[in-house]
Amino acid sequence: MPLDSDIFDAIADNFENTMNCHNGNVGFRIPEYQRTYDWNKENIKRLLEDCLNGFYYLTNPSRESYTFLGTIILVSERSEPSFDGTSLSVVDGQQRLTTLILLCCVLIEELSIREDDTSSLQESTISWIKKEVEFILERLYNCVIGQLHSRGQTAGFPRVVRFPEDNRAFSYSEAEYRSGIAKFLSDFSKYYLQDTSAFTPVQTEEADIHRFFQNYEYIKNQVNLGIYKGDDIQETEDKSELEHNQISHKDFQKTGLRNLFGKLDTLSGQSTINRAISDIANNPESSGLIRIILFSHYVLKSVILTRVETDDEDAAFDIFDSLNTTGEPLTAIETFKPRVMSFERENGNMSFSGTESARQFERLEENLNQIYPDTDKRQKETKDLLVTFALYLEGHKLPLNLASQRAYLRTKFEEITNPSHKHQMVQSLADIAEFRQTYWNRDSIRTLDSIHHNDNSNWLKLCCTFISEMRTSLALPIIARYWEQYRQDKVEDTFVDAVKALTAFLVLRRSITGSTSGIDSDFRKTMGTLCAELNDSNALLSLEELVGILQNYLAASRIRVESKETWVSRVWEVPLAERSRPLCRFLLFAASHNALQDGENPGLLKRENVIPSDQLTFLNYSKWLDDKYATVEHVAPVSSSGGWDSGIYQMSRTCHMIGNIILLPQKENSSVGNAPWNKKILFYRALVAKTEDDRDSQIEQAKNEGLTFRKQTIDLLKDQGRLDMLDSIANVTEWTKEIIQKRTKNILELAWDEIAPWLGY
Repeated sequence: MPLDSDIFDAIADNFENTMNCHNGNVGFRIPEYQRTYDWNKENIKRLLEDCLNGFYYLTNPSRESYTFLGTIILVSERSEPSFDGTSLSVVDGQQRLTTLILLCCVLIEELSIREDDTSSLQESTISWIKKEVEFILERLYNCVIGQLHSRGQTAGFPRVVRFPEDNRAFSYSEAEYRSGIAKFLSDFSKYYLQDTSAFTPVQTEEADIHRFFQNYEYIKNQVNLGIYKGDDIQETEDKSELEHNQISHKDFQKTGLRNLFGKLDTLSGQSTINRAISDIANNPESSGLIRIILFSHYVLKSVILTRVETDDEDAAFDIFDSLNTTGEPLTAIETFKPRVMSFERENGNMSFSGTESARQFERLEENLNQIYPDTDKRQKETKDLLVTFALYLEGHKLPLNLASQRAYLRTKFEEITNPSHKHQMVQSLADIAEFRQTYWNRDSIRTLDSIHHNDNSNWLKLCCTFISEMRTSLALPIIARYWEQYRQDKVEDTFVDAVKALTAFLVLRRSITGSTSGIDSDFRKTMGTLCAELNDSNALLSLEELVGILQNYLAASRIRVESKETWVSRVWEVPLAERSRPLCRFLLFAASHNALQDGENPGLLKRENVIPSDQLTFLNYSKWLDDKYATVEHVAPVSSSGGWDSGIYQMSRTCHMIGNIILLPQKENSSVGNAPWNKKILFYRALVAKTEDDRDSQIEQAKNEGLTFRKQTIDLLKDQGRLDMLDSIANVTEWTKEIIQKRTKNILELAWDEIAPWLGY
């Protein structure tokens, strides 16, 4: 978006000025949609190292030194009625601001504890250092606790609070601090004002408060080891985890560090100043205290933040995205939550907890935050979820752009006037999140046995895994419509048949085009008719109607599939192995299902007079996961190194036809990939050997020809048995172009016979 000064103000300023902007009466508020403070040691370590390395550069007389910590984005708020200061809502920068405030608290405590480390200094120097400590303590404290003034009195308030847990006010009776950050800062303020020796935060089992205590102790330990002790650490002592250059007591005379002192002007004359500086530079016993003083000044004066302020929250999110700041962007759902909370408050629910919307958000967050703890993955899943949701709800084509998704949720929710329909929108969003995790997440698909009956569970696991591996996410809104109906009537068959119909359509459609060309458009058009609308007011298409729509797409002029013959003829020369490996696997599984080698036609399969058995059940989820059939491999290699029929290489697509493809254990084909057919067939015969002696004999013969087997494959054959699917090619004497073409037609015909009935053919 254009950076327009009418929309926002931006200023690069040091940390102290940032925390005391708006005439010192500023309070920062973490909105309720923001994650809690969750920086770990690595995040803190990086920030401290950035500051300390900038601090060290002041020993170089030829340069200024600053530490830039990125942009914080703030929205002017008017939602703290009892707070007379300026309230700024933090859209981006919570983690950095909070960590810097904790650092200020640590520096305050360290200065308070160490301020008497001056015994070896001259009296005049001691007097000056005490003034420095008092001066820096007050400045650090003002960054942690602000002051409101009224009728000659003052009242402190935490600079940072969370909404709605906390309430800042001039009156102690009106103020309420329940969040982790507010409790921590309130306790710290009491410690500072009581002038006790050490700060001990109140221990609690609450996770967010415990995180403050934990991070405070970590910062305190690193400041003690890395700054106070510095080079004075003995070999037997723990060392700081921070990687930075150390400043020695001799460096205190250097101009960059010397200029950090704030109270040098309390000394009379340049010669007195020089003697005082020389005094601290020659007394290593006080160097730890001096480093703490100087580093405190550096944090306040030379740590720089770019402060962006606006009174438009939507603009703040757009600015955040366009500036690509150092924080993690909030998902569209996280920025949608406060609007839902506001709606509940407008409807008389002072507390969001316990409302219907809160229950749905718990479901929603459970299916996002717990399953995707990594921020980047959670952001991606949220974007994909909203694409599914918009199609499901109203057939709306929603892009993955974050700003567009935020605007869609906001606009859609605001245009709904019926409160029950607003609840329905939130529930539908939670439903789609649950659906995606159950039928799209591959780890969850494995557990469908706990939800569905045996046969249905197998079909759902197989089809949903295939759709997921094909990355055909636009099929999900259609499936979700039938899933919602299944949740209501508990009739599994229609739901399962709808999933199988979509799977068949995907296989038949993609086999012709070889790519996704046009198929996403078909799915979107389907949802234009099938979308639920609010309150599920749009009637669900019958299974027959859905099948009819999908058949019409296949019969369209660009596809032209009306029968088995037209489909096979159109797919016959498609180089499928070059386009989609999951699709090749599915076709081979479908063709091999309840089929045996054709004794009269080497290389081919037949289904006539074959008695189905577990051994021949290949359209099966457990077989799909079987390591024996994990990878798609070419029989004749893509590039011939000799020993192959030259006709195979007259056209490049021949090698990629489904008839030249088999399934092998993972990576096993690497040792034989370019071997000639007369050697490779020995390898295949070992994989289909029916007895252990026969297998050992074939393996030995293959080794004599220079072909080796991975130990994992031999162990797999011993544990899980032979590769039945390769039976049909083990008796082929010569691999030719004609064999590939015949096998292609054979595989496609058998696959059609198995899959097409799912789509009413």
